[in-house]
Amino acid sequence: MNKILTSEVTDRITTVDELLDIYKISLDDWQIVKKVVNTWETTIKGPDKKPKTIPNFQVKVWLESKKEIIKLSKFRDELMEDLKKNSPVVPKRRYNKKSKDSGKLLEVNLFDLHLGKVAWSEETGQNYNMEIACELFLDAIDFFIEKAKDENIERILFPIGNDFFNSDSAHPYSKTTKGTPQEDDTRWQKIYKTGRELLVSSIQKLSEVAPVDVLVIPGNHDTERAFYVGDSLECWFHNDKNVTIDNSPSPRKYYKFGEVLIGLTHGNEEKITDLPGIMSQEASDWWGSTYYREFHLGHLHRTSSRAFLPTTEVQGTVVRHMSSLSATDAWHHKKGYVGARKSGEALVWDAELGLCSNYYFTAKLSNYR
Repeated sequence: MNKILTSEVTDRITTVDELLDIYKISLDDWQIVKKVVNTWETTIKGPDKKPKTIPNFQVKVWLESKKEIIKLSKFRDELMEDLKKNSPVVPKRRYNKKSKDSGKLLEVNLFDLHLGKVAWSEETGQNYNMEIACELFLDAIDFFIEKAKDENIERILFPIGNDFFNSDSAHPYSKTTKGTPQEDDTRWQKIYKTGRELLVSSIQKLSEVAPVDVLVIPGNHDTERAFYVGDSLECWFHNDKNVTIDNSPSPRKYYKFGEVLIGLTHGNEEKITDLPGIMSQEASDWWGSTYYREFHLGHLHRTSSRAFLPTTEVQGTVVRHMSSLSATDAWHHKKGYVGARKSGEALVWDAELGLCSNYYFTAKLSNYR
């Protein structure tokens, strides 16, 4: 249950605390989710007919019942526990190393799939729907597994989210997290279920090669659904000794492999030039013990990179934008945002030598119908 409290334009109620006191609202029972305090001045004629300036105030507060929050949280926790009890039990695998040398990290980046997006070739030059997106995603996974089979892979980093889903809302029409309307291919329930199954099968494929570490990165299209699907994956792989899921709510996540530090974020909020400094603060312990540092972003649907040199004595921090497998939809085509290569990228890292291989899966969407 939610409430909205608002004051009339008055000089009696000037703060949120005064408004709560007037309505006898206790913050033991309610949580403030949004508040607005406006103030402005009005000039009127006083009794002596001289101009007089008086202040006006308006205070508005949106409240959410803590009882409802606690109830939903309890329901989620109980549901998670029940699901974990029924997750498939997969013992720790014994992987065959290709050599006696120290193993490498395979980082599989399939950003901005936009599952659920629809494009019609007669309008945009490309077909795209849920079936094509799934086929592209699995083809890319198979391609990277094949390319890396001789790389002596020790672990796999698999970031997911990053606008994996095209929309985040069901009613009255499909919308992004912030409310931008979207044209989706089918019903949102089917898109979510298909996406969850696609990720489960992809993680299982990768886990046959090496242990898989999954990091959930929220996008600007799918902030909530990314968290929901991460929740589902936590439950599904709870008893799988070869898979870890990091679905913590932070929009930025970090991963360390030997002397390599990788930061991941969608890239729609932060300034690119701020990312090296953010990394040095949020991952300060790992920052001091690594030599190769990179931030990997999605959002722009194109490949690019730049290096930052904080000082001449320190190795540069590289910020990479990863490209997308997703086709151009009607809106982007109308605006002329065309021509970006449709691809995914896998990086192979050596714990001491840093980046040693790049693999690109480039999709010719004309081959997918």
